[in-house]
Amino acid sequence: SIDVDTGSYSNVRRMLREGRLPPDDAVRVEELVNYFSYDYPVPDDNETPFSLNVEQAVTPWNPNTRLLQIGIQGYRPDPETIPASNLVFLLDVSGSMNSEDKLGLVKNSLKMLTRQLDADDRIAIVVYAGATGVVLESTPGDQHAAIAGALDRLSAGGRTNGAAGIELAYAQAAQGFIEGGVNRVILATDGDFNVGTVDFEALKDLAERKRETGVAITTLGFGTGNYN
Repeated sequence: SIDVDTGSYSNVRRMLREGRLPPDDAVRVEELVNYFSYDYPVPDDNETPFSLNVEQAVTPWNPNTRLLQIGIQGYRPDPETIPASNLVFLLDVSGSMNSEDKLGLVKNSLKMLTRQLDADDRIAIVVYAGATGVVLESTPGDQHAAIAGALDRLSAGGRTNGAAGIELAYAQAAQGFIEGGVNRVILATDGDFNVGTVDFEALKDLAERKRETGVAITTLGFGTGNYN
């Protein structure tokens, strides 16, 4: 798979560590293969968008056949050439997020992300539960202490009006829009909207319309059990 996703490996590993076999549809072979770093040579410049690496071996369980692996390594741009980012973290702080593998993991993940940003980048934080609000106005990416402090002050409780949060996050993204930059809403949630607009197609249509204005959205799922 060229669209690399590694989620299945982590999910299968978690289930095995819990002493149970994963369901069939949790085992996605391409995601298990793509989990590992193969140290393929990186193209020297963007004139060569990717390199091809081919290996062949005898199939361990059938000596009469062969396994062929075709590895693709894309060109990696110099970090200095990556455009500035205008990121809006949209965080679910409803009651169902109140656990370390949900809101706790969200906080730690976003702190790791912000440490990779600099003064040219901008970050805002919007939260939603029964109500929504801006807990951090658009802030330079090198203000790591201010960003971490805003994350540390978050706590979970209440119902889940995700649609109102999405609207407010897009408004923040438009306010801090960077022409030619990376403008993105990052939604972190366990996925359960139960107040306001809950129609998936309506929310999908909103995301598509906003994408045409130059603001994309990434959704990050957290937790297990009631994860939707």
